Formats: sequence, structure tokens, C-alpha cells
Amino acid sequence: MKTDNIVWNENNTPISTHFDDVYFSNDDAIAETQYVFIDGNHLNERFLAHEGHLFTIGETGFGSGLNFLIAWQQFLQFRQHNPTHPLQQLQFISIEKYPLSTNELISIHHAIIKQPLLMELAHQLQQQWPSTAYQFNSVRLHVLFADISEFTSHLNHFKSGIDAWFFDGFSPAKNPAMWSNELFSELYKHTNKQATFATFTAAGQVKRHLLNAGFSVSKRKGYGKKREMLIGYKD
Repeated sequence: MKTDNIVWNENNTPISTHFDDVYFSNDDAIAETQYVFIDGNHLNERFLAHEGHLFTIGETGFGSGLNFLIAWQQFLQFRQHNPTHPLQQLQFISIEKYPLSTNELISIHHAIIKQPLLMELAHQLQQQWPSTAYQFNSVRLHVLFADISEFTSHLNHFKSGIDAWFFDGFSPAKNPAMWSNELFSELYKHTNKQATFATFTAAGQVKRHLLNAGFSVSKRKGYGKKREMLIGYKD
């Protein structure tokens, strides 16, 4: 793993050296993830309504793993409150072209995570990083270290389709490959009916590409200073 993937700005927020863009909000990274991806996908309600034993989240851009860690925490809380529910396992499938080094991962986690449970989950991830496949009791994680163009062929290896998408590449203006019409059209094919998606961006081009792929799309108030974000589902 390379060790020059990030620099820190004056707000102590990591910035990608590859895309000159922040990994998350300067304000509160954990609250942002909770609002955009967990609440944006109505994950707790989706877990409760799910009838199968496995729920699969797909993500474009693993980054620091914060989205995964918070989804993992959310699932553990769901299982704790619903021990007899048929949903028993969470699967998380992501991709990262520029994986952080272990030291970079640890430095980001220590800078932003203050909750003891979330830090314990982060430690478990750190201890196995940078593997491509992880098993944490009821939670499975798969990370493909490759260009986004290889993601759809990777998804063919999984029998289950995607139940919720976290579209979380860097800014569409700086990382257009993560938001292309072709990519969304391919990802749509791996998406289960009634699956949801959420993304921090509300860029018009991204909205058009999602619509062209077949998703139903709507706008929601963005996190913090961001005016809007996009959410939606597959009919």
C-alpha cells in the first residue's frame, strides 16, 4: 500500500492527493455518514422489512471505511434489538482504486472516531487491513482494489444482488468515472427490486445518469451546508 494518499487540511480533515478532494465533511464525518448513507437509505427500516437472511450493501469508493463501520454498527444494533428476525447477515461489497495504508487508515479513525463501540469495530478492520475479504461474525466485507471499470465484473461473483447502494466517489467534477452513465447502467443490473441508493451529490449530470439507468430519483436536503443530495430506488 502506498503511504502518500492523504494530506490534512487546516480543519484536520484528510484530503486525497489523487483527487484533491476531502474524504468527508469538515464538520462531523460520522454524523454526515449517518445522515447521507444510513438515513438516506432508510437502513433500519429496510432491515426490519427485509424477509431474507442476507442484506447486501454495495459501495463505490471504500476510502477510510467509515461508511462500512457505521453500517456495521447499525446492523449490530438492529440484531441486538431484533434477535429473532430472519435477517441474520450483512454483506458489504466495495471498491477502492487507491487504498490507504494501514497507518493512514488508523490515523483517520483516531482523528474522527470517539465512540468506544465504533472504535472497537475500527480496530477489528485495522487488524486485517488490507485484505480483500473479511468475516466479522454476522458481517462480511469484500473490497476490490481496482479501477471502477472492474467493479461490475467483480459483482458477478456474488449470487445476491445489491439491496442498498452507497454512491460515494470523490466529487463528480474531479472523479467523473465514478459517476458515469455507463457505470450506473451496469450497477443497475446488479440491483435488486425495491433496492435503494443514496449519495451526497445532487449534480444534475449524476441525476440524469441515474434516471437513464432506470432508478427513480428524488432530492433530499443535504447534510450541513450542502443544500441537496440524491436518494432513490429501483422499481
